Amino acid sequence: MNEFNNLVAAALDGTATSEQHEELAKRLRSDAALRAEYVTQMRLDACLRFAKGSAVKGKPVAARNIPRLPVKRVLAAAAAVVLAGLTALWSVNRGVEVEIVQSSGTWQAGQRVRLGHLKMDIGHVQMRLTSGVLLDVAAPVEMQFVDAMHVRVTFGQVTADVGDDGKGFIVDTAQAQVVDLGTKFGVDVTRSGHTDVVVFQGEVEVFDRQPKRGPMTRLVEGEAVRVDARQQLSRIMSVTSIGSAAAWSTRGDDKVSVIASVHDNLRDPGAKNYYRIISGGLREDARAFVGQRHEWNGLTAAGMPAELLDADLVQTFVNDRAKVALDITITVSRPAVLYVLFDSRTAAPTWLEETFTDTGARIGLENAPKLDSGHAVAVGPGAGNMAPFAVWKRELQQAGSITLGSPRDTPDQRMLWMYGIAAKPL
Repeated sequence: MNEFNNLVAAALDGTATSEQHEELAKRLRSDAALRAEYVTQMRLDACLRFAKGSAVKGKPVAARNIPRLPVKRVLAAAAAVVLAGLTALWSVNRGVEVEIVQSSGTWQAGQRVRLGHLKMDIGHVQMRLTSGVLLDVAAPVEMQFVDAMHVRVTFGQVTADVGDDGKGFIVDTAQAQVVDLGTKFGVDVTRSGHTDVVVFQGEVEVFDRQPKRGPMTRLVEGEAVRVDARQQLSRIMSVTSIGSAAAWSTRGDDKVSVIASVHDNLRDPGAKNYYRIISGGLREDARAFVGQRHEWNGLTAAGMPAELLDADLVQTFVNDRAKVALDITITVSRPAVLYVLFDSRTAAPTWLEETFTDTGARIGLENAPKLDSGHAVAVGPGAGNMAPFAVWKRELQQAGSITLGSPRDTPDQRMLWMYGIAAKPL
């Protein structure tokens, strides 16, 4: 174990030779206990390098001075280190080699650069690490690269798509540490002192800054939390995606989207589900619900109604169809047409009939097969097992908030599907 600790220490402080990197990688591939120990030491090193909410600059803590810690909580993440094809460990001092995929700055696509510290005031960059992890970095941002499986974010937004080879990827902030379990997730660190963690696919574990503790929470697709300076968790009500998961916001002040924010009256502060707002996202094969495969499509091969195309889309929760006391508040950033897509096979609730107008147009919801069924989701209008939905609308003459009610008036009313929500500028 002493020899292994010496190898880790050399990797962390930047003095490891190529032979030592190769020997360390060999040991990590062949020994699950050493993989767990490696992740534990990386976690402790990260915790000690943050103080009073800021990253401590300087050399990493030498692993040879770190006592061995319990490893059960990190076995799953550690085992994935091998899958990352870890052939070299790079310290902050030496930097990490990345391939530029896209950049709004001076870097060119395909260019390879070595980064130890990155600070950007404007623009964005998408890069691929040697572990296979794809990072989207949006300015303003400041971050450090520990190695190809580990970054530290001082402030700003970073989105990670780990793929099949990057499981176990770690993102540190002053408030939390996020360990990937196979996912696409985002981290946004504000200068005011909190970290937002959003999962778009898969799952992550979120730890506090105490290395001996287990995870504070585990998040799956459609869940998000805010970690404040006291490392207390709170719900993030809605997340806005602008074009893709690589451009997103939790702040509710995005002026690009017509729908600024969404919140409900039922979920307590301990809930983790978020409404996903997709700016301009209503089109063929758009996901209808958070964490589900069901999709909006044209009811026939003619396609969905033209007035709905490219509207802002809110992904709601399919299980809310049974909640009689539900209220959903939509805040729009400008005058807008608000649409409610309601299952036309069931009676519309009173609030919908009294405050909205049935346009007579129809859209289809594909009752998609479950993920574990092995069956593919149909593609295109009129394809798949389609359910008819009526398109209701209401014009909102100014920016502000409007509250929508439950999908049913009484508990005994039969409900097949939760309704959908969309909006366009007026």
